[in-house]
Amino acid sequence: MKVFRSFQGKLLLLFLLIDVATVGILISTVSSSGHEALETASREHLLDLARFSSHDLDEQLQMRWSAVRSLASNPFMTNSVIDTLGRSEYLEPLMQRLALPGTGGEESELWLLDFKGRVISRNGRHQPEEQARSFAEAAWWPRVRDGHPVARLVTEGGQPRVLFAFPIVYQRHTEGALVARFDLSFVHAGTLREGFEVVLLDGETPLVGTLPGSVIHEVRTLIPEPARRDSVLLGETFYVLVPVEGFASQHGFKWSLLLSVPARRISGPVDVMRQRMLQGGVATAVLLVLLVAWRTRLLLRPLQQIRDTMRRITDGGELNQRIPVGSRDELGAIARTFNKMLDRLEQRTGELERSRDQLSLLAQITSTSPNAIIMFGTEGWVRVWNEAAEKLFGWPRLEVLGTAFLERVVPEDARAHFTELVARARAGEPVDAELTLLTQQQIAIPVQLTVSRIVDTMGQVQGHACIVRDMREYKRLRESLVQSEKMAAVGTLVAGLSHELNNPLGIILGFSQGLLRRSSLDEASRMALHSIETQTQRCARLVRRLLDFSSKSDAMRERIDVGTMLERVRELAGGQAQRVQVRLEIVEPPTQELPQLEANVPDMESALLNLVGNALDATPPGGRVFVGARISPARDGVELFVVDTGSGMPPDVLPRIFDPFFSTKPVGQGTGLGLSITRSIVEAHGGRIDVETAPGAGTTVRLRFPVSPPAPVPRVEAAS
Repeated sequence: MKVFRSFQGKLLLLFLLIDVATVGILISTVSSSGHEALETASREHLLDLARFSSHDLDEQLQMRWSAVRSLASNPFMTNSVIDTLGRSEYLEPLMQRLALPGTGGEESELWLLDFKGRVISRNGRHQPEEQARSFAEAAWWPRVRDGHPVARLVTEGGQPRVLFAFPIVYQRHTEGALVARFDLSFVHAGTLREGFEVVLLDGETPLVGTLPGSVIHEVRTLIPEPARRDSVLLGETFYVLVPVEGFASQHGFKWSLLLSVPARRISGPVDVMRQRMLQGGVATAVLLVLLVAWRTRLLLRPLQQIRDTMRRITDGGELNQRIPVGSRDELGAIARTFNKMLDRLEQRTGELERSRDQLSLLAQITSTSPNAIIMFGTEGWVRVWNEAAEKLFGWPRLEVLGTAFLERVVPEDARAHFTELVARARAGEPVDAELTLLTQQQIAIPVQLTVSRIVDTMGQVQGHACIVRDMREYKRLRESLVQSEKMAAVGTLVAGLSHELNNPLGIILGFSQGLLRRSSLDEASRMALHSIETQTQRCARLVRRLLDFSSKSDAMRERIDVGTMLERVRELAGGQAQRVQVRLEIVEPPTQELPQLEANVPDMESALLNLVGNALDATPPGGRVFVGARISPARDGVELFVVDTGSGMPPDVLPRIFDPFFSTKPVGQGTGLGLSITRSIVEAHGGRIDVETAPGAGTTVRLRFPVSPPAPVPRVEAAS
């Protein structure tokens, strides 16, 4: 099909299509007129033949009806019915020779009946099982018995037959009847010889011939009346329907004749004419194509020169090529115009290459920038969204482009401030500000925003560019620095306090131990002194822990049983629980045995006591505090938990609970060091601490520790 891609090929195709269309229209018009004329003539011929066949059928019926009526009124038949004694000698030979006139009349059947409808005699064309037949039960017999002739269409052995019955009357009394029955095979006579097929219909039921099922619906629409449709073309067959009038119509037979003829008998001459016209059209098209090819070759030679020059320019990429055409006609004008276009294109190409290098550099800077760079137009729709913006906010670039930056990223309470920043940037210099923007997960992040306007070569504002810097790491480092300074101050303070507390604690412990050596003490005083000794030792251990906390020294660790440690904590905190009227309970561990922990016992007890003490202080009288342990959900460690039914903590307090000296208790009731020391102890043991709380729903603190490796089994050496 490459031939038709050229201008010459398109001209050839155009003239070829015109020739084909002309020949096609001519063939269609002539064949349609010829086909219509032949169809009309064939329809008239079929109608004449159908009327002739209908007239022939009527004559056959009239002739047989007259013959039966003549036989029934013959005195011989009357005497044969009345004379019951002597008729056997002459009646049988006569009846054997009787037949109806007309085509196929020798195949008709005749019966002579008495006044009760019983068969007296018959001709010789009956089956043996019909010898003892009686017509007394026939539906038409009562009418014949009353003296009326009858013409009926009956079915015998699945085949339609015509039955004529005439009464035999003697002195105005019906003494018997003559019955004749015959088939309708004579309807085909004459039509088959001419190549037509005929079907005799009783309403819509075929009596003679067969009718395809696909034709039944169309035959119903044919009305055999003047000025109505009486023919139809179905597939390859042409059908004509005419009524059977005369005798059949007078005796209530609603018969009609359907004649059919193959459509090829009508379209055959038209097809021959169409083929000859097609051959002439093909010959004309070939001559026309040759003529057009010769003329267009001369006309298109200059255009081919232009095409070759343009191909050299496009293939070689050299814009200094020019079209050497010196004619002054339209082709020369095209060449000169094209050369001017090449001059301007060469100039523009140089400018575009320089601009492309600049754009490539800017695109690389934008895509590799660690800061999010966003550009939105004057209407607020996002046009630029670099990779850093995707990582910071979570939205893919294709999803954000074309959406409103203000509605997607800026919170509602900051939109007025952001709009003011854009207005200030539109006026001139870039604007810097710190804002809080939203990510795809609706997480607020602090950022530093620089907004500047973007103008075109005419000075018109086309939009604004935003450089967004994530301030979360900066703030975290700043808070970490502040926390480090606090911890340094705490370390210095704790070191000083520890040295100052050791002396009075040593004195208190010494006096209490000295008093316990006296034998004259009563039991109550001895128990009080034991409590003073125990708590003083605990304070001394706490002071040593503060010294360890301030000096970051490693404490000695040992394997401890978790259940025993929980019982010890409940014993130590039991007095505080009784004072505040709160029930302290240990949650029974699951059935499986808890693994041991490798930890410093005083540190672990101090951490749990800090958590239990805070829970007791936060729980109102009558409440409950639960302490327990279980295997962690990941089954990779042990989880200790303290749960209270207190008032919980608000969301703004939760981030600060581990800060040194931060406390929600009244002045004088807390130092703010408990949770800070507890987290230090947990992290020193390789664990982590999690807090879940809500106002009015209590607080749950979980300490998760890794399981210590199993203790080595001592090896027993065999005796030598």
